Amino acid sequence: MRRAMAALSILSAAGVPAEAYAGGAAAAGSVLQLCAAPQGATAQEGLLTHPDGRLLQVRWRAASAALPSCASLPLPVAPAAVTAVHALTSAQAASLAGTLLVQMDAGGARIASVESGAEAPRQDRQAMPVRENLLPLLTARPYGVEERLTAELKEGRLRIDCHAGSKPAGLLLAGPWYLPAAAMRLHAAASPSSAAGAAFVLGVADAARAAREDAAAIGALGNETSFALPARLDGASWQHFSIACPEQAAQLELASLSLQPLPGKEAGRSAWVWQSRQWMEEGDSVLAWAARHGLRTLFLAVPLTAAADGLAVAQPERLAAFARRAAAQGIAIWPVDGDPRMVLENEQAATLARLRAYAAYNAAADAPARLRGVQFDIEHYLLPGYERAAAELDRAYLALLRGLRREAGGLALEFVVPFWWSGKSALLAGLAEHASGVAVMDYRTDPAQIRRFAQPFLDWGVAHKKQVRVALEAGYLPPELQRRYARADAGEAWLVQLDGVPLLVLLKSAQANPHGASFRLQSERVLDGSATTFHTDPAALLRLLPALEADFSAWPSFNGIALHELK
Repeated sequence: MRRAMAALSILSAAGVPAEAYAGGAAAAGSVLQLCAAPQGATAQEGLLTHPDGRLLQVRWRAASAALPSCASLPLPVAPAAVTAVHALTSAQAASLAGTLLVQMDAGGARIASVESGAEAPRQDRQAMPVRENLLPLLTARPYGVEERLTAELKEGRLRIDCHAGSKPAGLLLAGPWYLPAAAMRLHAAASPSSAAGAAFVLGVADAARAAREDAAAIGALGNETSFALPARLDGASWQHFSIACPEQAAQLELASLSLQPLPGKEAGRSAWVWQSRQWMEEGDSVLAWAARHGLRTLFLAVPLTAAADGLAVAQPERLAAFARRAAAQGIAIWPVDGDPRMVLENEQAATLARLRAYAAYNAAADAPARLRGVQFDIEHYLLPGYERAAAELDRAYLALLRGLRREAGGLALEFVVPFWWSGKSALLAGLAEHASGVAVMDYRTDPAQIRRFAQPFLDWGVAHKKQVRVALEAGYLPPELQRRYARADAGEAWLVQLDGVPLLVLLKSAQANPHGASFRLQSERVLDGSATTFHTDPAALLRLLPALEADFSAWPSFNGIALHELK
């Protein structure tokens, strides 16, 4: 649930003597350096985390103050001319050929992310969007006797003219999708055929049917508006919809074609209580708040304390009393725990001890006082240096999952994940093996985006029989700055290498880069958070919830909407 301005990457601490740069331009300029972090330092801005827990740092300073034990790169600018430095992976650096987008804090001093300004090609098939007109996104291809058919797909509307004839002819409508693993109907807004009794037949084909040049007929356009999809259709291998011409001459205009979810079983809402003081000292208020918003699960920060055999719940009798009162209202209690450093080798044992403390509490509690599960909000990708050590840190995350499952003592385990993990196959496979479910941080305010980002996880949950919560944000998020740069002879952004590691250096003014590519500032805009959080319009969130809940309930994996920073 955290929001972090970004972290720099893991770098080598091999040194280049600063004396080598003591004269010439460097003496009047600055130097970038990689050094070991001070003893006792903790992960913070400018520090780089190694998978074994060691911390390194990147600094820029006057050339005359360079440390001889650190790797160094001279810069022909004063230290005050540098505003920020961000470490990249080699793949990231290679992608920044023409334009780049830099996202920063509002003051422009800390870099959150760097990516190419060119739109990346979509590699894999995506879940078919729901409640959106598919026609503008589809490609149309005629089949059969081509002279029988003319078609135009323009501005989201499809017009078909069929000449009379007995030979099959029609149109195939394809897109880069698969059908969701949910109860759906296909809705069409079509004008009646201009010929009496002429029926345009709507069909659908998966890979097996397409290979046979066949389609399952699902209804006649013009007479019906809602069509059931065949029960035996392999939605994962969906290939296309089809529209078959009648034998008579006829015309059809299709204004929209959309996939509509069929509501299923209702799922309860959930929310977080991050301050333990709230439920411990103001339990009545917390439960009244939960009742007001229809919450059925609360994720609580639960204090732990040292015990003879490790850790224990600090005040088990208070937790038990609150859990019993919550259970009487039909509310389940889960502790929430987590920190990015939990994946590090020297932190994993302590993390397992925390889970054992929750399991020990549960073993001693009576049924109404028991915890329903434990939620872990780890977000190890927020560790400084994650980008350059992603593979190692992801493996450490998976190792932690295995350990937590081993120590769970029958407790359900839920993990908070970002929506952009939908393409992280190794992480999702590990979660499928060890997690009871996930809570997806689907932090958007546009309903279409919320649905689009939730779908892959809901499908994953169906495939692996896991429960999936969809989390929405209602808390304050600070504004961020987005800058666009373009390749130029001189610019305010430089791409350099220090000890083999690519670094992006931002400057106050445009200058030529003696060490690599320069990028000139083209534009900047402030991102106020309105696309991410409902903080300024919580009423809009509450109005939207019933429609989202009805749509998501079409997936048997849906476990309700989780509300972050709900007031």
